Amino acid sequence: MGRHADAPVPAPDAPRRRSVWLERAATGLVAGAVLALVLRWTGWSWSASLLLGAAVLAGVPLAAWLAGTVPGPPDDGGRAAAPHDEEP
Repeated sequence: MGRHADAPVPAPDAPRRRSVWLERAATGLVAGAVLALVLRWTGWSWSASLLLGAAVLAGVPLAAWLAGTVPGPPDDGGRAAAPHDEEP
């Protein structure tokens, strides 16, 4: 609204969003499968191994989504002025 307003940020296109979620799901699938196999190899029961593998399968994409909601670093090169850095 006006000449000093920020330009609207374009929404990411659908194929890009889909590929991001596919990467997250694939990472969760691989991490869950590896964990289940390692736990089984170390002597855990199949049911416990699969249960924890399924938890990782769900947790990895959830954690990746949560990390994607964190704002990026400031545009000042990462040097935000702290109150004690200000000159009197």
